[in-house]
Amino acid sequence: MRSSRTRAERDATTVEMVFAAVTGAVLAAAAFLAVASPVMADQAHGTAREGWFTAAVIVAAAAFCGRVAVTLRRFERRGRPRGHLPEPDGDEFPDTAARSAAESGTEPGEGAVFPAQPSQPGRTSPDS
Repeated sequence: MRSSRTRAERDATTVEMVFAAVTGAVLAAAAFLAVASPVMADQAHGTAREGWFTAAVIVAAAAFCGRVAVTLRRFERRGRPRGHLPEPDGDEFPDTAARSAAESGTEPGEGAVFPAQPSQPGRTSPDS
């Protein structure tokens, strides 16, 4: 089940959606004008004129949908870092020995020895 989002997260999502729609509309208008420019300059007549307008509408729709999809996908990736897991609450492991034992898979007081410094592959221990 998803946790409820904060007001700030909902506002950020709304702002990003409006930004995607507005920039998509501007890009679609520019694409439409670029493709339909021969018709507007009276250089296409008859059936060619209809073809240019059809192509302009298709290109504008594709530009709008592409811009919205890219913008929202980028926002979604930026909002959720990969591999991020929330830290456990402090109540789960009240003392350090129990936490260390749980991480190593042993019971507390079972004789597990934990080095003060993690091992570093390729280097010798300072006390060897």
